[in-house]
Amino acid sequence: MSHGRIEDRISAEYLREVVERLSAFRSHRLGFRVAGTPEERKATAWIAREMRALGLADVVEEPVPVDAWRFRGAFVEAEGKKYECASLGGVPETPPGGVRGELVFVRRGGRRELDGLEVFGKVVLVDWSDEALWPYEFGLELGLRGAVAVLVTCLPGGPYYQEPEALGTFDGMYHAVAPPLVTMRKEDAVELAARSGTPVRVVLRAPMKRAEAANVVGYLPGRARAGPLVVAGHHDGWMGGAAFDDLTGVAATLALARAFVAAGARPRHTVAFVSHTAEEYGIAESRYDWCIGAWWQITAEHREWASRASFYLNIEGSGLPERLEPDPPPELAGWTRRICRRAARDGLLPHGWRLGPPTTLTEVWTFLAAGVPAVNVSSFGPDYKSTLYHTQYDTVDRVDFDYLAKLTRVYARFLLEADADPDGILDYRARAADLRGAGFDRGLESLERMHGRAAFTALGRGLYGLDAAEREAYPHVQPAKDVESLEAGLAALRAGKRPAAARKLAAVGMNDACADLSEEAFACEHARRGARAARPGWAAQGDPATGPNLWRELASLRGEPGSPAVGPWIERSVGRHLARARRELARALRRMDAALDGRVRPLPRAGT
Repeated sequence: MSHGRIEDRISAEYLREVVERLSAFRSHRLGFRVAGTPEERKATAWIAREMRALGLADVVEEPVPVDAWRFRGAFVEAEGKKYECASLGGVPETPPGGVRGELVFVRRGGRRELDGLEVFGKVVLVDWSDEALWPYEFGLELGLRGAVAVLVTCLPGGPYYQEPEALGTFDGMYHAVAPPLVTMRKEDAVELAARSGTPVRVVLRAPMKRAEAANVVGYLPGRARAGPLVVAGHHDGWMGGAAFDDLTGVAATLALARAFVAAGARPRHTVAFVSHTAEEYGIAESRYDWCIGAWWQITAEHREWASRASFYLNIEGSGLPERLEPDPPPELAGWTRRICRRAARDGLLPHGWRLGPPTTLTEVWTFLAAGVPAVNVSSFGPDYKSTLYHTQYDTVDRVDFDYLAKLTRVYARFLLEADADPDGILDYRARAADLRGAGFDRGLESLERMHGRAAFTALGRGLYGLDAAEREAYPHVQPAKDVESLEAGLAALRAGKRPAAARKLAAVGMNDACADLSEEAFACEHARRGARAARPGWAAQGDPATGPNLWRELASLRGEPGSPAVGPWIERSVGRHLARARRELARALRRMDAALDGRVRPLPRAGT
């Protein structure tokens, strides 16, 4: 079937209708359509009805177990004045009457800023000014020190919420021992910070309970008995109705289904049209609390897709007048580039385009790591993160629906070309070149001779790893870095160069966080990282290399008060950790060798 017959049936008016309808489902005037809440299930019911009305087959709402966190309101009260607030997904609510305490303002929430302050029984206002220190980290530190509540703002120049009067949210990644936390407008925070020492009251209404969210799936049957093509957006969202992030993805998915059916398309492969839940947040008390819906789908509900699905297209926020950014793996980069070049010549990409790498911030990663060739597409733009992202300004009027219609036509081309030749779109020589660039050159001759979809399952399961910060990386990258840093640290210790040794050891695993977290807080955070954590979610697929806990060694080398004296014990400790890191590196290299030999690593089973 030609592109044109389907593209002509993609309508800006229909895209707007879907976004407007779904953005009305929210728990509060500010927004919030969080996985497992009544408003999220109203959205899934509407999407399922729409899929059936469009003519899709076997439409179903597939349950996903989540910790449903439902925002109902929040404020801070000081001297009779109330300041409206929001919060972060998974943060515990206050008692009905709130919590009270004297206000303390700190510019940054690291332990060194807090050591000179008395925060026990206090309400602490923190300027989230540093992306290296997140609210879940300073919330944990403040909880261990006895603070009763945390207020978070991003003052001018901060990383988020910089639009005038912006009020923001995020997934919490929150620790159970941390106190209730609310977010504030920067303008209100400036006024409140001037009242440091004033008694304040903090109220957060956000009940949480175990519940079922749902992914919605409908099918357009294909001609051949082959694995499906999958296309998806996510319907859960934060503030303002979450129109752009990501109801535009849901609207594009439904518009594609509508166009395929209206054009009488009979694809070779069955096409699964999906609306995902729990992309923004899905489980509490986890470092890996996002992308739960997609992770559950590929590792529990549809494990067969991991080896059989021919292609997955993940549609993230689309329709802001910014350049299109597809995020393909190396095997699909050349093909993706060709599609974008043709689309640009056809006038469908007026704001340009640029390829980026897949990241763990979207559902595409969990599909890739399961073994499915996949591309993420979006048009976020360079300033979106610091201005509109996760604020009340994510509204329908910000979306350019004519541009969204053009992008949806481009997305149709991805599906149609993947359907026509799912084997031919994969270029394994590009993966070989990428591995060489990452310092891995073992067994690449066989990779350069590979062809077809079947080879991707082993490569996805074996080559998709995570570094200590949960960023996508080949499995050997973090262990190799840790071995190098531990060797250099040990050499500096033996040479009596303590500052140099501390610098090298701080680069091991996640130990850079030791500078901001106390020993107890760092131990709490370190324990919930990695594939063996209590609730690892999608991270178990990547077996993240978190490295050893070197907090005491670093404190000693830095001469911090109360730390153990420098002595031979540090060299012995670093030596033991170096031996473990070398074993971990050898294990990672064996995993990669096995993937290049075509051996398929087992897919971890979902469990929350």
